[in-house]
Amino acid sequence: MDVERVDEQTVSLSKVALYGSLVLAIVVVGLLPALLSWSYIRALKTVILLVILVQLARLTLSAIISVPEAADPPELADDERPTVSVIIPAYNEASVLPETIEACKNLEYDAEKLEVVICYEADCTDNTGKIAERAAAEDSRFVAVERDEEGGGKAVAANYALEHADGEIIASIDADHQFESDAVDRAVRWFAAEEDTWCVKGRCYGRNPGDSLIALYATVDRHIIEKVELFARQVFGGFTLFGGGQAFFRSTVFEEIGPFDEEILVEDIDLSAKIHAEGKTIRMDPDIITYEEQPTTVLSWWSQRKRWARGWMQVSVRHIGRIMRSPGPSKTAKADAVQTFSYNLLLPLLFIGLPLPLLDLLQTAGFFDAGVKLTAYLPYSRVLWTILGVFPVIAAGAMFYSDRRDGLDHHPHEYIAALTIGAFLVVNSIFYVIAFIEEFILRRDAVYVTTARADDE
Repeated sequence: MDVERVDEQTVSLSKVALYGSLVLAIVVVGLLPALLSWSYIRALKTVILLVILVQLARLTLSAIISVPEAADPPELADDERPTVSVIIPAYNEASVLPETIEACKNLEYDAEKLEVVICYEADCTDNTGKIAERAAAEDSRFVAVERDEEGGGKAVAANYALEHADGEIIASIDADHQFESDAVDRAVRWFAAEEDTWCVKGRCYGRNPGDSLIALYATVDRHIIEKVELFARQVFGGFTLFGGGQAFFRSTVFEEIGPFDEEILVEDIDLSAKIHAEGKTIRMDPDIITYEEQPTTVLSWWSQRKRWARGWMQVSVRHIGRIMRSPGPSKTAKADAVQTFSYNLLLPLLFIGLPLPLLDLLQTAGFFDAGVKLTAYLPYSRVLWTILGVFPVIAAGAMFYSDRRDGLDHHPHEYIAALTIGAFLVVNSIFYVIAFIEEFILRRDAVYVTTARADDE
């Protein structure tokens, strides 16, 4: 897979015109049946409202059931603790890697049972390689590995690092993630307690909401996903997954299933589906914390979220049928997986409904028969449309409440941003439209665009 930096991304008038015309074509085709019957408009509004209501109702329910404190894993004697290898893929990470290295040094884990494998790319254009090699020279727990091969992406680098990792437990983190000192110890205790647990996922906690408006909203968004949405899946026994830059695995996972898929943009979600298909468990524990950096510019945020959106579509197409047929997952996990994958595939089609509010305005202005019903078939549909924005605020409130109880701090501006986080989520849906066009219409080759760091921008 080709790899590009954010600063190599370009926005041209021709590209904007192409994507704009394709979006318009999708909308026009989707609304053509309305020329034959007004009932189609009502049916379309009903479908769109139902899809959004289900997703937001799920988010609100997740907020409620994620409030209780997470369970603690049983204690483990020192001589029972397994060996652990932390693997860190690194490409142009000089601005964040020193902090990540320092956090690894401060882990509360037996030094003789811990190694940190930093896999850096030979074509790094900054001091990433020097930082990795210096860490290895100064601390025997660290190993620096240079990858000098064509192609790349996070999955490729992670797989290369795995070849040099000897631990019974593999901890995979992005180069901008800093461990809480007890993170590794808490994770390995879950593996000791639960034989069928193949992966443990902690919480990625945004640490730079004050850097920009983009970073602020991205931080609140990630908090809701990590603390509310992902943890709720654990509580109700759903399709747990490890998204983000941090997870722990039994090393045997990669022997049983194989390495990370190097041809897909979200190798983490892909491996999550494979683990469930094997009938094994992914444990989500929000008290296992790493601190991560969010994008600070529009371009870096756009590149990251578009990569995620397209990757989710790739995984959804690949695994929705496989999960349904697999005897491994529970019925609850299967139903949750199907709902999750279906929503990611349906989300771009919701843009067909963009012009529908305009029809309401034209009817109010008297451009066509005021007696024609254009409301959704659901009762109180106008009220439902009005209150949709409340659901994400409820989810944010639940997250803030539980974090305050657990002693976790938030930037004051996060509370303000949470009041309009619903609008941010709507903007996020644009990425799925663009990803849909690239994946299924233009069929462009996937390109892994690296995430830019705040100090680089």
